Formats: sequence, structure tokens, C-alpha cells
Amino acid sequence: MMKTYEDQSGNTVTWVGWTWKDTAQQLLTREQGGEQLDIAQTDIGIFNTVAAADVLADWNDILGEDYLKSTFEESALKVGNIDGKQLGLPWSMAAITMVYNPEMLKAAGWDKAPTTMDDFEKCLGDIKAKNPDVIPYAVSTKDATCAGDFMPWLWTFGGAIFDDNGNVTINSDAAVQCVKWYQDMLSKGYIAMDTGRGEARQLFAQGKVAFYDDAVVAKGQAVSNGVSPDQVVNVCSAMARPVLKAGDTPQSTMWGHMLVSFKNSKYQQQAGDFAKVLTSDDVALDYFTNNGMPPVTKSASQLDAIKNDAYITGFITATATARMDETARMTNASEVKSIITEELQAALLGQKTAEQAVKDMESRLKAL
Repeated sequence: MMKTYEDQSGNTVTWVGWTWKDTAQQLLTREQGGEQLDIAQTDIGIFNTVAAADVLADWNDILGEDYLKSTFEESALKVGNIDGKQLGLPWSMAAITMVYNPEMLKAAGWDKAPTTMDDFEKCLGDIKAKNPDVIPYAVSTKDATCAGDFMPWLWTFGGAIFDDNGNVTINSDAAVQCVKWYQDMLSKGYIAMDTGRGEARQLFAQGKVAFYDDAVVAKGQAVSNGVSPDQVVNVCSAMARPVLKAGDTPQSTMWGHMLVSFKNSKYQQQAGDFAKVLTSDDVALDYFTNNGMPPVTKSASQLDAIKNDAYITGFITATATARMDETARMTNASEVKSIITEELQAALLGQKTAEQAVKDMESRLKAL
């Protein structure tokens, strides 16, 4: 990537690296210490931390708003946009959506993934009847991933945790219906307690789960369990989340990585040119081929290698209508997710009614 830019521009790029988990701290420490930083990679969580420090430059100023809108999907740009400033440039975006095992579905009589919730429940029932030992849908029921999986289902029912002004709106008929649906799924044996993302991935890779929620990294789990990369789509494919009724918009949460530049950079324009190279079709295709990360530009998404990749097209489709996690911009996101997880677990364990669990979510969130 660096060499491509250097050959085209005649400029030199110096790479500075560190352990990934230290990225936010390293960026802030080096920026505050006056070290030259021009462009960096962040994921959504790291981006929010760095953006809050008010050290990032606006890509609208560097590349121009018209270029950004003509090059990237609006849903991808929204992830890095704060108060009208494009502080994060999309680099690799893909929704956390649902993945499924086509072979397991076919064995249960389903040639295609269900698109409505009625059909989804029928499919889960058929899978359970075919093999009582499997978990038809390994939705997360513990830790922060529980709240993460709950959110798009809440949206599917028409609810939300907060409104646009940050007011708590979780106590709604939609939320109650969503929790009741979870309870019904558990009572039928379609979902299971004590399941997190890690357990779901392992069980899915072992053929013991038909559906679960994940990002594009699901492919890597399958490959690590012995599935040939070109055969992954037979046992691990992405799908749109089922909707309440035909015509509704499938819901998913946005996941991915962004590029950022810095206010103090003396080479913002060069950083912009480098960013163009990183997101160019040729480089993006090479990135996709080598590590599976889908491109974010409108032009790259039309390349045959992308359009014909059965695994990634499902994620690209879901990403087009994906939404930001409602807690993504919050400094107390972990507390919010803990409350939702705890109350949903109480409802699933029969300790509270759906109505009481949702009411308690509201009161506890308002108390934060």
C-alpha cells in the first residue's frame, strides 16, 4: 500500500506501529507530545475515543465534500461523521449481520435463508426438529454482545434505546414485544442461555448452530476449523436480518475501520492523496483478497471480484442499511450494555416479566 503511493507521488511514507490494543493511547500520547502524525487507522471504538480529544482533521476540508459523497456510501460516511465534520474516512466497513449455514438449512428443507420473522421462526423449528441437539439460533445472551445482538432486533420491532436527543425511550410496546419474542424463542429451544459471540462462533464452526450474528471475520473462524476458503460460502453465508413484514428495512449494526488525519499535520493534503490510494479499486481489491476486508467505495463494490464473491455480497448488502450502535458515541457504553444484558437475562430466566424488565431498563438507564 505504501509502495503504491510512493511510486505514484514520489513522497516517502514512514510506518509507525504498536500493539493494536494500545492504538488509542498511542495516538493521543504521540499527538499531545507533538510527534508528527499524518494518517492513522482506527476501528469504530478507537475512533470515538480519539475524536473526543478534538485532535482530528475534517476530511471534508482535505478531500472535499463532493468527492466523499460521490465515492462512498452515505451509511459508511455516517460512521465517521460527528456534528457535520467527517473526522473518519471509511476504509473497510461491513455490518454485523446474521450468518447462517446453508447446508444445515437445506437439510431442514430450506433452499434459501428466510426473509421475514414468520418464516425465520418456521425455519428454526424445522432445524430443531431435524436435529434436536443443535442450537438453531445462537443469539448472544451474555456479556456486551448480548446487548449488541438485542439492538438490531429492537429496531426490527420498531423500538430504540434512545431518541435523537439522547432521551431514554426503551420503555415501549416495541421493546416489550421484542423481549417477549426472545422469551418465546428460549421456551421453544431455538436460542440458549449463556451464549456469547465466542461460543457462537465455535459452535457454528462445528456445525452445532444454524444462525448467529457476526462480522466478516466469521469466515476466518470457518477456515481455521478446516474449511477451504473457496468452500466457506457452503457452510457460512451472510444474510439480511428477517423483518416483521415484507418491505421493511432489514436491521444491522455498522462495524469497520476508518482512516483519520490530524489537525496538527503539516501534510494533510498528502495524507488525503495517500487515503485515495488506500481506498482505490486496485489496492482495495488486493486488501480484500489477502484478508477478506470488503472495500467501501461505490466503484470497488461493482468490481466482478466483489460482486461474484458469494460470501462478501451478503455483508455489503446489509451494510447499505446498517446503523450505528446506539451506544457508539457514549463514554458509558459498557454500563448501558450491562444494564440491557442484565434485564434481558432476568426476563429470559423468568425472574421478571417482559414489561418489568423493560421498565427496569428505563429506570436504570435514566439513573446513569
